[in-house]
Amino acid sequence: MSRYNRKVNLTIPRLLAILLLGLVAAIQYPLWKGKGSVANLAELRAQVDEQKRINKALEEELDRLSAEAESLRGGEQAMESRARSRLNMIKENEVLIRLKP
Repeated sequence: MSRYNRKVNLTIPRLLAILLLGLVAAIQYPLWKGKGSVANLAELRAQVDEQKRINKALEEELDRLSAEAESLRGGEQAMESRARSRLNMIKENEVLIRLKP
């Protein structure tokens, strides 16, 4: 009966549990708050998506400008049309009449 009445020393297992808990917290901290954290990753993904949207808009603008430049290189009719509409140029013996909208 005396062997069941002995006090068990629990200080070492408690210290070991606290130490292990501290190590787990130290390992988890960079995952949630550090440079390569989950929040940082989500922010970087949002920046990448925004940059892709900007790049797509710029590519569309570049395609439009390239097509316009090609049409201007290709024929005098496109150049004449542009000069008439944007610069209000006219040929000889023509009269330009402007109407206000």
